[in-house]
Amino acid sequence: MSNRGNVQKLEFYGGVPVLLVPFFVMIVGILWLGFGGMALPEAFWPMALAGILVGLILAKNKKQFVDALVEGISSSMLAIMLLAWFLAGIMGKLLNETGIIEGLVWGFLNLGVTAAWFPLITFVCAAILSLSTGTAVGTLIATSPILFPVGYALGADPLLLVGAIIGGSFVGDNIAPISDTTIVSAFSQGTTVDKVVRSRIKYALVAAGFTLVAYVIFAFTTPGGEAAQGMAELDPKGLVMLLVPILLIFLMLKGHHFVTSLLYSTAVGFILGLVMGLITWTDILSLNAAEFSAGGIIIGGVNGMVGVAVFTVFLMGLIGTLQKGGFIEWLMEKSEKFATTPKRAEIAIVFVALFTNALTTAGTPTMVMLGPWVRRLGHKHKITPWRRGNLLDACSTTIIGFLPYSVAVLIPFAFVGGTVTDYAGNFSPVGAVPFVFYCWALMLVIIFAAFSGWGRDFIGDDAFKEEKEILVRENQSSSIQG
Repeated sequence: MSNRGNVQKLEFYGGVPVLLVPFFVMIVGILWLGFGGMALPEAFWPMALAGILVGLILAKNKKQFVDALVEGISSSMLAIMLLAWFLAGIMGKLLNETGIIEGLVWGFLNLGVTAAWFPLITFVCAAILSLSTGTAVGTLIATSPILFPVGYALGADPLLLVGAIIGGSFVGDNIAPISDTTIVSAFSQGTTVDKVVRSRIKYALVAAGFTLVAYVIFAFTTPGGEAAQGMAELDPKGLVMLLVPILLIFLMLKGHHFVTSLLYSTAVGFILGLVMGLITWTDILSLNAAEFSAGGIIIGGVNGMVGVAVFTVFLMGLIGTLQKGGFIEWLMEKSEKFATTPKRAEIAIVFVALFTNALTTAGTPTMVMLGPWVRRLGHKHKITPWRRGNLLDACSTTIIGFLPYSVAVLIPFAFVGGTVTDYAGNFSPVGAVPFVFYCWALMLVIIFAAFSGWGRDFIGDDAFKEEKEILVRENQSSSIQG
């Protein structure tokens, strides 16, 4: 027998809605930084800590609040993310030091590729990779340190480039059969992966169509900048390092975890760089006994990811308090009073999922959390399992693609934020918000689908009875365990 029923809920002065106040404090601070052009991941730390302090003050039981904070930080998902980011930082630093960017710029200039069209090329490349691997984070890690510096060196708009990388990364996260969000969206609703994929392609195609049109319009209307260097000064020998990201992609396609893929690829990259004479041992690790300091590719790569890593630790702590305080359950309970028809049920699913993802910025865990509620509510109105899964998945792979405090946005900025020095606009996570065209398009498409009924279909009486029996059994099992 489980003792979950004895776990005391974290309570706040003012009730459950007060759980949002710490997030509000953090987000307001981040937006203030963003509009001031200082939305650096390191600058987000005080804002997150301010939110945590406010939450502690508002919590009735301070020990419970700290315990919830620690539980959120100690999640295995966070540990995997931190390990992957640090390894990715090392790989990105290695590729930059060995001249791969210079070599690729040389290649694109020789092919006649102009800066105006490079954001479109970037989106397509990221979309193909994410469709092949099924991971948005893996695609962000693999493409950010390569495609962005190349496009920027060619003279492309940096905000368009960041938006293209992020948007392309979420194409596969939404519709790839091997994506974790695709799998969760299917099994949480009691259906199969092939059914959810086939039924959601139409939404993705419409969103992709709008996205491609937007990039074409920008290509024709936005004058491209000039390349950072003349062609005569560029050295193509760093192109040999393309073998590193190619190996990374190959290993991910073979089903290796992207942490494993990063370890192998980076190790091969160091060996290749040394053999080809592109780096030396002191480039990898340099020690200064007189100043008691250390540097090099490995240390520089890890340091480059510290900003986003520390902020994510604080954010995951806040998410832990949100879960322990029962806010998600409260939100779902309130929304069910509104969901009196199939249309209203779908609208409730979409906006609860969007709002929850906006708080957690973690698509898959949010889907796992909301999945049983979406299934129960959708079943009540005979909405097909694949339709329910599509609504949930689209919401979990869109809004987190453009929120300025989302990990998906912070990852590319962690790689490239310091390289943009002469941009007249607001090159920051806040400035990038309007430019993630695909995520905006897919979110608007799925909202339209919920309101208009486009793609909505219903299960028959036999299927309804069968699923009802399954839900009753699951509810009984859950009650016994509780």
